[in-house]
Amino acid sequence: MSIFDDMAHTWDDKPDREERTRVVAARLREVLDFDGVEAGLEYGCGTGQLSFALADVLPHCLLVDTSLEMLKAAERGIAERALPWDTEWRNLAAQATDHPDDITDVLFCLQVLHHVDDLKTTVENMARALRPGGQVALMDLPKGSSGFHHGPGHDHADNPHLDGLDKEELEQLLRGAGFGDIAWHDNIELERETDDGKVPYSLFLVTARI
Repeated sequence: MSIFDDMAHTWDDKPDREERTRVVAARLREVLDFDGVEAGLEYGCGTGQLSFALADVLPHCLLVDTSLEMLKAAERGIAERALPWDTEWRNLAAQATDHPDDITDVLFCLQVLHHVDDLKTTVENMARALRPGGQVALMDLPKGSSGFHHGPGHDHADNPHLDGLDKEELEQLLRGAGFGDIAWHDNIELERETDDGKVPYSLFLVTARI
């Protein structure tokens, strides 16, 4: 069982996560074109908070995660809202032949990639999942965000991205996977609750098309 399985039952209880969802959803509405979008995909969906905040512009959404407990919470949220959506356990960071092709018009990912070892494979699988002209939006910690994760539950000593992602490296990976129209937007400024009070932090926001 992962740390995220352990956290699933109380994930939505923190006000700072609700505020993050509100702010990020508003930004996505600004930078993505939802006209004509039939299907969305959120990778690392957690309990589905962000996707639910965009339900009015997503006729269908596939919620993808590697935590079974998070997916169970997402499934409850889908049922409560009577949405015609689906969930799926899938690790886009894994090299596999069964990753889906051309299934979504827009794909978004919030604070997930810094937990991923193989960014190249992940970005390539995102490109595979998008239909021609599809959009991706990635939001995560910029390189140098040391200290964001602390404590034994976040002891990923072998993860090279836990302190944030190098934007130049990520852009090269996006281009290598076939993405174009790459745009870096203003950072998303947020606060998180800690034992020492509220601590500000920033997320980058990059969009691209396949």
